[in-house]
Amino acid sequence: MIRITTQVEGNLTIVTIDGQMVESDLKAIRRVRKSVPGAVLLNLRGLDECGADGVQLLRAWLDAGAKLQDATPFMQMILKN
Repeated sequence: MIRITTQVEGNLTIVTIDGQMVESDLKAIRRVRKSVPGAVLLNLRGLDECGADGVQLLRAWLDAGAKLQDATPFMQMILKN
């Protein structure tokens, strides 16, 4: 289970995802992605676990223009591969 929080600063939105992402969390992440306008910074520092489908979803968000603000070294590595 994860916790998603958003913080808007002008036209920039910081999306923070904390916890252990499982398949049932993907729908909530997709909903947040669709609802966030403008530039996005992803803060994944508190994301402890993420399956393959979650990695693909986060990669797609980054490929669409989101920037990675913070993540563990392991998460940074798997998102770049």
